[in-house]
Amino acid sequence: MFLPQVLEEDKKKLIQWQEQLAMMTRRGPAPINLEFKTTSGVALKPIYTPLDVAGLKYEEMGPPGTYPFTRGNYPIHYQAVPFLMNQGYGMGTAKETRERRNWLEKLGSRFHVGDEADMTVYILTMDLPTQRGLDPDDPAARGKVGECGISMSNLDVFKVLYENLSLEQVFTILIGFDSGMILTALYAAYAQKMRNEPFEKLFFVSCNYFHHQWCWDSAGFPPSAAMKLCTEYSSWVIKNCPLSMHSPMDGYNVGEAGANPAQEVAFNMAHSIALVEELQKVGIDPNDAAGRFMGHPHLSLNFFEEIAKIRATRRLWARIFKERFGCNRPEALHYNTFTAQTGGIESMAQEPLNNIIRTTIMSLAAMMADIDGCWITSYDEALGIPTAEAVQVAVRTYQILSEETDIPYVTDPLGGSYYVEALTVRMEEEILRILKEMDRLGGYMKCWESGWIRSQVNNSARERLKKIERGEKVKVGTNKYRVEDTPKMHAYRRPIEAEDAAIEEIKKYRANRDSRKTEQALKEVRKAAKAIDKDWPNSCGSLMPALVEAGKAGATLGEMHSILRDVFNYGYYAG
Repeated sequence: MFLPQVLEEDKKKLIQWQEQLAMMTRRGPAPINLEFKTTSGVALKPIYTPLDVAGLKYEEMGPPGTYPFTRGNYPIHYQAVPFLMNQGYGMGTAKETRERRNWLEKLGSRFHVGDEADMTVYILTMDLPTQRGLDPDDPAARGKVGECGISMSNLDVFKVLYENLSLEQVFTILIGFDSGMILTALYAAYAQKMRNEPFEKLFFVSCNYFHHQWCWDSAGFPPSAAMKLCTEYSSWVIKNCPLSMHSPMDGYNVGEAGANPAQEVAFNMAHSIALVEELQKVGIDPNDAAGRFMGHPHLSLNFFEEIAKIRATRRLWARIFKERFGCNRPEALHYNTFTAQTGGIESMAQEPLNNIIRTTIMSLAAMMADIDGCWITSYDEALGIPTAEAVQVAVRTYQILSEETDIPYVTDPLGGSYYVEALTVRMEEEILRILKEMDRLGGYMKCWESGWIRSQVNNSARERLKKIERGEKVKVGTNKYRVEDTPKMHAYRRPIEAEDAAIEEIKKYRANRDSRKTEQALKEVRKAAKAIDKDWPNSCGSLMPALVEAGKAGATLGEMHSILRDVFNYGYYAG
């Protein structure tokens, strides 16, 4: 990177700096702490110079748009393709959710900032019963229907959401966790049955997080079954829905559970590698598989660490899929970051207006890292579903960063920074260290099945909490500078009648269908599920079509999911 004489001169200047530093520390009333670490445990230096990047080859950076894409996937970015606005919402009922979408569009919230004629966006957060595959009238759903998201259990819900909208002009993300596969089947059934639209026109991604028990205290499918289901789903999307992405590389939820940035990337990289290997077994070209992931990284207030993390992830993704899988298409070597998300765990319930500053800092880090788009969490994230006012502030944050500042004018403006380049290298090394440790322990599936991944996340979460409790990690207005007489905030609360309405609707839906067709379609779902369980990978490709047909025959989310729970031993817990 630098000529030998430049490095020699740098060494001389560092000696001068150390002498000046020694004078400062002698004069001060107390020792100056110069020992800091990132959340991932990378030791930081008080200054960075050419010596810190002397071993970095220019080809490891290169211009944006060149392998290994450290500086970005494209030659230029926001100058040509504005920042993506991916604001999630789910308001209990389909009617309320449609009204929230209409409100967002009035604010100018579209797929790209500033493009009023652009696609509309439905990033649909589900209520807890839907996430767990329960219909609203299931006794286990009682008291939770419509909480924290929309209740989605049948085709009529999709009808309310998408009526009078061109499906080609809607980008949809279905945040369904355990039920992501079935929600996609219902969406596809709606498109075919009610709209006569082919799968090829749909633009969506479903958050089929079958691996969520890495970090959540909730039921789930056993790892071996979860991997089969994930592969079945991904294979179907790759073959049938060319505009859509088959899986998220989900750093957000593991980050929310407490994983540090290096763990977040390593665990999800390991999952992505394992999934592509499984997809190869069922005949999917790694180019097709790798090119259709959606990055969903977590963003914290560790500003420079997050920037370095994204840059390191891009470089690692390109290398791994080129060298390990022989991928040669540019889209396969791109780590796509459609929806980075500002960390909900960074938002505090105390003095929630402070969260506006926090989310702005995290969003700025996203843009400095050349991320495609972002979901900016609302300032009342810690209180519940965002109010209209909080959503408006989030939308204005995208717009102000993109249209009132000079941030979009230059691609990767921090490229070449001694600090950022050195930290990118160290983050890459730390991620690789974790991946090698997983290999030593028997590989991704062993680490998942044994609960090792979960234990690592839990340890990081506990350490984070201890630092907040001890005041080592400052949260302004919460553990430092706290006052009790702050203005009260008004949080969103679901309408009390939402649950009863959802129950009444699902009963009416069942009453109006042809029950014999539904029962026959559900028998086919069970048959296909058993084949996936017993005859894998030969049976790959049988379950998703059966689920789509069951959706068209009037089957509900809960009815289909209950079959999967039964066949695949739902309820597994690794801890």
